[in-house]
Amino acid sequence: MAKKYEGMAKILAIIGGLLGFIEAIMVLAGNPFGPSYSVAGNIVGGIIALLIALVVLFAIFKPGDPIPYNGTVLLIMGIIMIVFSSMIGGILVLVAGILLLI
Repeated sequence: MAKKYEGMAKILAIIGGLLGFIEAIMVLAGNPFGPSYSVAGNIVGGIIALLIALVVLFAIFKPGDPIPYNGTVLLIMGIIMIVFSSMIGGILVLVAGILLLI
């Protein structure tokens, strides 16, 4: 794990996890600016995005206990967050994963 980018990656992952959490809540609340699927699609996508954002935050604050904190895990979680309607948070987590892999 690269030590020189670890602090920046942790900050980006925390901000990305929090933004992903907020975006998931906005999708569940019926955000008119987000992607518009059916009601069931918004509920399922919002719940999955909410769970993934929580997994990212758990990986940062309790590394190794629920899931490991490394670049590969953050890369995968960032891609999943982008797919499930959490674009800004997913991009930040993706960048944090790339920084940890450099």
